[in-house]
Amino acid sequence: MVFVNDQYYTLDDLERQYTVFENIPHLKDCRNKRLAVCMPDAFQWLALCLFVRSKGGSIVPLHPSVPKEGAIRMANKAGSHFLLYENIHLPIHLSQQINEKEGVLVQMSSGTTGDPKYIERTWESIENELESYVSVLPADNQTASVVACPTTHSYGLICGVLACIRRGAEPVILTNMNPKYVLKKLKEHPKHILYGAPALLHTLTRLIRDGQRFDAVMTSGTLMPAGWMEALKKASNRVLQQYGCSEAGCVAIHPDVSDPREMGYPLPHVNVEAGSVQHPGEILIHDSEKTIYTKDLGYIENGVLSFLARMDDTINVAGLNVYPQEVEDVLMEEPRIIEAVVYKKVHPLSGERVCAQYVCSEFIEEEELREWCRDYLAPYQVPLEFKKVEEIEKLPNGKVSRKRLGEGVLT
Repeated sequence: MVFVNDQYYTLDDLERQYTVFENIPHLKDCRNKRLAVCMPDAFQWLALCLFVRSKGGSIVPLHPSVPKEGAIRMANKAGSHFLLYENIHLPIHLSQQINEKEGVLVQMSSGTTGDPKYIERTWESIENELESYVSVLPADNQTASVVACPTTHSYGLICGVLACIRRGAEPVILTNMNPKYVLKKLKEHPKHILYGAPALLHTLTRLIRDGQRFDAVMTSGTLMPAGWMEALKKASNRVLQQYGCSEAGCVAIHPDVSDPREMGYPLPHVNVEAGSVQHPGEILIHDSEKTIYTKDLGYIENGVLSFLARMDDTINVAGLNVYPQEVEDVLMEEPRIIEAVVYKKVHPLSGERVCAQYVCSEFIEEEELREWCRDYLAPYQVPLEFKKVEEIEKLPNGKVSRKRLGEGVLT
């Protein structure tokens, strides 16, 4: 049924877990209850998720690294009836008293433009997503999903694990994220589709040796620098990219991506709107129940959805739009730059201006960087402020909050 690192679990193992759950009153009677779960055992977490779904309960997944007090705070904010923290037999009862109308999966938004929000998705909507996702994903029942990302998040749980089970294949869940170990597991499962975040995929690309290639790789979550994408393409038989949001899950897949901005073709269960190449607009997602305003800027050309930037991250320089990824790609082409992020700050007189942080392998004069940018960018795109850092600050989910980096005023 499923691998977790080196351990294989069968359907019989799942049934045994279900039997255990049926003999625990607060799990047996979880219908219309909201359970927050923070478990170090990845298989037990998956079994519990499937069990609660089958019972019509709701679940709030918390990453196993969250400390107890933090988990209690998050579970309360998510409106949970109780929290299971590292032990299914000892529930921590919380303040919620009102029962759910129907079962939901509760996910947190990324928090890149503000405080994370708690998003509820019905199990029915997730079923619709799974059916649609599996119908277009170019992977058969012999292709293992190697899930090298948290299964407490929709990307790993729904797209990585549940979609793999739905198409009759066996997922490989990795909690040991040592890059050499990940490469070892990929060798053991040569027909695979690897689910990971861009930073991990880039690390694996740099470490891959001895003629080993990735069979298929899925990237999502944040735009991959163009140079990283090019290197990943050379090391892979196929690179895919998907796009979505916490409210809707995955809504587009690109089956063979070359341009990092191309998110792919909308899935059958949704209707996606955006602007044009000449006039990008907000990406809107229409499903059977609602319209989701993503606050992402993009366009559709030849049926392919492309993403440019978060609307909040777009930098308006005297009426001209600067998209951070375009400037980052130029900076990343400078051989001494290891990583770069572009964001906006506000000047008290002249308004929004382009700023950049970077990590480098050796010292670079600021004027050298500015000259490099002038060779490839329009004057309004060239950063006004460059800041060398040892490491670019990231959120717990690995994403960069440009809003947080840009807090403060240029003088």
